[in-house]
Amino acid sequence: MSLFTEFNILFPYLQSVRKLKNYLTFDVEFPNTWKLPKKYVDEKSVMENESSTTNNRSFTFVTEFKEVNVEKLISNIKSIISYNKEREAKDRLFQQKINELKNIFEKQKLDELQSLKFELLTDKLDLEDNEEETDKVGNPD
Repeated sequence: MSLFTEFNILFPYLQSVRKLKNYLTFDVEFPNTWKLPKKYVDEKSVMENESSTTNNRSFTFVTEFKEVNVEKLISNIKSIISYNKEREAKDRLFQQKINELKNIFEKQKLDELQSLKFELLTDKLDLEDNEEETDKVGNPD
């Protein structure tokens, strides 16, 4: 994959990429509503910084400059982005469905609403998220 392709996904959030001795750092800013799932974050390799942008959180991700490590870090940052974009899309869809349901309740009679049923078109619906947000990330003192 080309460098442009890799960075194109990160670009809206990427603030800088730096070389520090044998390490590579990625400085990113995410909306403050975003979560950092533990499965994508090595807590020893990320530090939260003060953000200069309102309603954003700033993070520095650090990895040793080895191909496998850099690829894993970029993959994890992309996964954080995908995870949160999906959460936002689900939230928008949830709000849309609430509005649709509210509209139904406003227009229908109570006895008609009591027979209302919901049908899911999938065989299985997993109700457990099992995602944990990192509680602590390094902060500068």
